[in-house]
Amino acid sequence: MDTSMLRTPLIAQTVEALVEDGGGLITYEQGMGGRETLVAAAAALAARNGSPLIIVESPLLHQDTRATVAELQPGVQCTVISAQDAALQPTPAPGSVLAVHADMLRDPTVREPLLKLARATDHLLVARHDYSDPTLDTLAGPTHRLDYPAFTSAANKDFTSWAEPFTSTYVPLPIEQREGRTARQEAAVDDLIGFTEFVERKQRLNKQLNQRTTDRPPPDNDEYIDLVDVEAGSPTDLDGLATAIEASPPAELDWLAAEEERITAFVARL
Repeated sequence: MDTSMLRTPLIAQTVEALVEDGGGLITYEQGMGGRETLVAAAAALAARNGSPLIIVESPLLHQDTRATVAELQPGVQCTVISAQDAALQPTPAPGSVLAVHADMLRDPTVREPLLKLARATDHLLVARHDYSDPTLDTLAGPTHRLDYPAFTSAANKDFTSWAEPFTSTYVPLPIEQREGRTARQEAAVDDLIGFTEFVERKQRLNKQLNQRTTDRPPPDNDEYIDLVDVEAGSPTDLDGLATAIEASPPAELDWLAAEEERITAFVARL
């Protein structure tokens, strides 16, 4: 048996309710721990009452059942019998607890002895699948259902109650008041100013490149030296300059030739 299932919220609540009621019926879907719930509740009830416990189960599960009871309630006097042994049992002692899995009723020859034993017991617990024999249902008492929807609901409820004390009450500051925002804004403004100045300078240099004038630039004009904007694809290039040289008057050839050398040297440095 998988006793770890007893820690799940639904099964733990069911065991507690069965003990409180002094018995009851467990209906369960496959894999929902019906046998574990039956044994745990019966052992807890017997321990609370200080009474002996009889469990009717398949012989294949006798050893496992005894070990589970010894693990959960070491002080309980537990007897595990098969359905065929029910007819050999004496009348249960007052206050005794009987746990039966309804699968034991499949054999017609043991039905009557089991019913007789169940009627004589003060505290009866029965577990069955949806498809098992319901004969013992009316003798068992309150019904407890173990299925997947109930399992999920109990788990969610338990998690919510566990997590509630840890729910955060932190309310973040408005974005305008958060630490470091002013510094980030100032840095963004500085970047924008620098970018704007860069764009304006490019526009000014492009305007100078496109300007057709006979005026001579001053020899110390550094901005005019950096006129070629290769990345932007300036309309002024060496081919255009060669065309201008061929169409220019002789008086301007010297200046244009010098200018061609300056631009060629600048491009080589890029």
